Amino acid sequence: MSHRERSWVMLFAGGGADPDESQKDQAINPDRNQFGALLGRQSLLNMTLSRARSIVPVERICLVIDRDQKRYWSGSLAKLSYGNVIVQPSNRGSAVAMLLAVLAILERDPWARIVAMPSDHYVDDEPALAGSLLDAVTPTAQTRNNVALIGIKPEDADPDLGYIVPGRWFEDGTRSVQRVVNSSGKASARELVARGALWDSSIVAARAVVLLSVLRARMPDLVDQMETALAQSDSPNVRVDALTKLYFRLPFVDFSHVIGKGAAPECRVITSRSCGWSDLGTARRVAAVMRRRQLVGRSAKASGHARQVDYR
Repeated sequence: MSHRERSWVMLFAGGGADPDESQKDQAINPDRNQFGALLGRQSLLNMTLSRARSIVPVERICLVIDRDQKRYWSGSLAKLSYGNVIVQPSNRGSAVAMLLAVLAILERDPWARIVAMPSDHYVDDEPALAGSLLDAVTPTAQTRNNVALIGIKPEDADPDLGYIVPGRWFEDGTRSVQRVVNSSGKASARELVARGALWDSSIVAARAVVLLSVLRARMPDLVDQMETALAQSDSPNVRVDALTKLYFRLPFVDFSHVIGKGAAPECRVITSRSCGWSDLGTARRVAAVMRRRQLVGRSAKASGHARQVDYR
């Protein structure tokens, strides 16, 4: 890595889910973001902040958050450096949130290399995932000028998750990306898994200028409008007003859709170490992880009891 390049982590507090789906899920479980029985005293956002701190210092962690979410996360936001909380007027998808954050980071560090990840993931083995994140943030011959995607080996054919179909292997252990499938039926998911497809974790890594180039190539008008809004003034209030007007007319654009619009050849996929990864974007997946944890807890308790009996 060049001595001028520094790693940053970009977190999405909203997870990047479609707003209608998020509202539906909140209706099922209004305390979804707290997951009290699953996480104890920690929120998913605090867990994600800890994950980010395992690879970069806190001053290089940025959080993109929707304006109406800010009041829910006041304790977590206090852990971040001043100016590292990027508030967008509303949720317009992960591609739009990524664009806003990339432009903000480039103002401060033109040589930044970014790992972008949602904050609605749960992991059994944090050190294992941290190792894969370090792989993603360390440029190789294949990832220096491309976008690195983190793929997860599937545990089942889950139709709710996106899939990455990998292609040829490269010497650095990465693979080309044939295509990204955003959603599928159960039969299609089974077929993808049988073909060796990986779950799409929505964790992305690239140099900031590479991410901006990929976004500009697929949504040039949106990038121009965002740059114009941010260039209105150095005054935070003027920028907020300009962004509010812009977001009012923006479509919802997820980053996986950007890749699907022809960016796959510019991507490489890194297969994550086994880490017990789960996307908690739906109530069904939250319940599945809770059941898994309960089974592990019972097994550990039974094992401990057996050892105690043997000792006696």
